[in-house]
Amino acid sequence: MNNPENTQTLDQESSPLIVRKATRSGLPPLTDYLREAYRFRTFALYWSKGELKSRNYDTLLGRLWHYLNPFLFGLIYFVFVGILTGGGLDSTSRLAFMVFNLYVWTLLISQIIVTSVNTVRNGGGGVLANSAIPRVVIPAASSISALNLFVRSLIAYIPLHLIASRGIQIEFLWIPVLLTLTFLFAFGIALIAATVNIYLRDVSRFLPHFLRLWMYLSPAIWEYQRALESGTIYFLARLNPTYSLFSAWTMALGSAETVDGPSIAKQVGIFSLWAIPTVIVGFLIFVSREDEFAIRN
Repeated sequence: MNNPENTQTLDQESSPLIVRKATRSGLPPLTDYLREAYRFRTFALYWSKGELKSRNYDTLLGRLWHYLNPFLFGLIYFVFVGILTGGGLDSTSRLAFMVFNLYVWTLLISQIIVTSVNTVRNGGGGVLANSAIPRVVIPAASSISALNLFVRSLIAYIPLHLIASRGIQIEFLWIPVLLTLTFLFAFGIALIAATVNIYLRDVSRFLPHFLRLWMYLSPAIWEYQRALESGTIYFLARLNPTYSLFSAWTMALGSAETVDGPSIAKQVGIFSLWAIPTVIVGFLIFVSREDEFAIRN
């Protein structure tokens, strides 16, 4: 017969107790923290599936709306920008450019908004308060959901890309790099927004308006080459991290590099200098304050 004491000892050895020690910075030992978070990778995947199901993305109409929503917004902006600039409404290439960039923007805002809301909603009285899982697992799960939907959007975008004759070129090889950097940048911003939202709840109401203004200031619905016409505007544009992001995506998806403009390699390099520090800083801020999440909810 099995000895209960031996069974308990084996359970403790297979699942060691993680004790978080208080430090001046509020950070736990990061190696132990990351190892513990990795142990909950299956939980994060199932959480992501449940999140998609709760948003009706597992149904035919839910998936269809996810694909159509950026397309309809792209069509609206296409008409609006075409009338204002006098560029006409017969350019399928411009329509494809706008629709794809709005898919990218949807990835960004989905990570930022959903993560900040989920961190608050699952705080006091929720998952974060009643379990010992590392808190970063929940934002990671929400980000996985956003990435899942974006990859599906890429498949839905292919017919429009072919109709617009944007072509297939060697720059497509940059897509995995851009997707990784976009994901990391959005995840870092999401962690910062989630932390701030714990202390200032009205941030979640302000975020959609701020993000929409940020989109207008980014070359998502207007061509990045327009900023090259003025030295001052180009200088200011480079202060916006999403300028290098969208210009790189635009060049990767079929827009030729301008003679005097930046190259795709340079734009990817510039954006990596934004994305990598952002995700590191966001992670450190989130982890250093996560013990207060349940208390402040």
